[in-house]
Amino acid sequence: MLGFRGCRLAIVFPEIYDMQARAVFEAACDVAEEGDAPIPEIMIPFVITKKEFEILKGRVDAIAAEVFGKRGVKLEYLVGTMIELPRAAPTPKAWGSWSGSPANGGEPPGMG
Repeated sequence: MLGFRGCRLAIVFPEIYDMQARAVFEAACDVAEEGDAPIPEIMIPFVITKKEFEILKGRVDAIAAEVFGKRGVKLEYLVGTMIELPRAAPTPKAWGSWSGSPANGGEPPGMG
């Protein structure tokens, strides 16, 4: 696959992922207001470096805080990624130290 996509597209044009994250969190708030307790899971695609993940997770966390504050709702949510690219594959041990995966001993993402 060639082209400019995934997390790098979102770093250059953050409004794309901001809009998508906002839609997910708004929908989760709608469901919560009906009595259910959804736990949205946001996946950041094509991440290779820790910095890419940190930038976009920060934006997702900010959008969640904004939506939850505006709606008066506090929901748990998860932010993660998949190791999809060969460049990311050699570093799976490092991913556990910063991905926030409970399976790797980190804090659950989006909970802090």
